[in-house]
Parts: sequence; C-alpha cells; structure tokens
Amino acid sequence: MIRRTIILLLLTLSCGLFAQPRGLMFLGSLAVPGLAQVSQGRSYGFAMLASEAAIISGMLYANNEEKLAQREAYEFALKYAHIQPGAYSQVYFRDLSRFNSGGFEADGYNTKILKQAMELYPDDPDKQQEYLSEHAYPEELYWLWDSTAQRAAYSKIRIRASKMRDYSKAAVGVLIVNHIVSGIDALRISSPSKRSQMYMSLRGKDPLLNISYRF
Repeated sequence: MIRRTIILLLLTLSCGLFAQPRGLMFLGSLAVPGLAQVSQGRSYGFAMLASEAAIISGMLYANNEEKLAQREAYEFALKYAHIQPGAYSQVYFRDLSRFNSGGFEADGYNTKILKQAMELYPDDPDKQQEYLSEHAYPEELYWLWDSTAQRAAYSKIRIRASKMRDYSKAAVGVLIVNHIVSGIDALRISSPSKRSQMYMSLRGKDPLLNISYRF
C-alpha cells in the first residue's frame, strides 16, 4: 500500500515533465532503476540495474526461505508437540514456542490463564470461569512437547523464519527507495554540469545509499 502511494505521488508530480525528454527519463528510471542512466551512457547505471536485480532476488529468496521454515516448524510441531493437523494462527504457533503444553500442566499455557483469572477475580468463581472460557485453549488445541529441548529446537526454526521475514521487509523498503533515488538521479543527469551519482543497494539486511562525486 505504501509503495503504491509513493509511486502514484511521484507519477503525479512528474506529469508536468512528461512531455519533456527529462520527464520521460524520470518515468523510465522510476520504473526500472538504471535504465535512464544507461541510456545516457552513465556506466553506474549498470550497477543500479544489478542492485535492483540483487534486491529482488534477495526478496524472493527470503520469501521462499520463510515459507520453508514455517512449513518445517509446522511439521516439527506435528511430530514432537503432537498438535492436530490443521490451519493455525501465528499466535498459536508463538504460544507453542513458549509453553511445554497447552493444558493445565505445570508449564502449561492454560495454567497461566488460570492464574491470571484467579488474580483478576479472586473472589468470583463465575468471572474466573468466564475468563478461562475466553482466553484458554480448548482441549482439541492442546499440545504437549516431548521435551524442552524439542521446544527449543522449534523456537530456533521460528526465529529463522522471522529473520527471513524481516529481511524481506527490509528488501521491499530498499526497493522502493531505489526506484525513487533512480528517478531523482535521472532528473539530475539531465543537467550536464552534475558529476555526482547515487543509487541504493542492500548489504545483508542493511540498506546502503551509494553516493560519489567526480572532481
């Protein structure tokens, strides 16, 4: 949504330039970073194109790895936490990583809910039961890890999936900025007196703005 809004805003601002060559350069470079730069004989345009390809490739890779890790975590929970096959929320999978069971065992999720109910309504059993009914897991959603080591291994799989999701989000942000920077640079190179160059890239999860100036 944010990406679409930014692009639409830039397109609107460029309407006045559209009939001019530099406006066409702007739109072309906004759509494909580095395109206008290459067409104007600027060699760093190839770096911009390569950066764009690398960012997209990294984003697709992270998305795929996240899905694989989520699937691995699900199958791991089926085997070692003995959940029933089905579709579950991310909150449920999060709770799986935090509690050894979903019931009323010593380290069970529902045990925590029962304690909360008793603390909130110490003299009102009806309110306690109402709180339990609203927040506790029903029996069909119970889980029971074979060991705490298995639960820890499951948590590591989820952390790996989370890192891939964070990387993908960072890549999307850099991708958007890269298009904007490329469009601005396309307008800049229309003035022959300018000798600077700039483009975005991604090092790990860190976005980089590459700027240089020839004296």
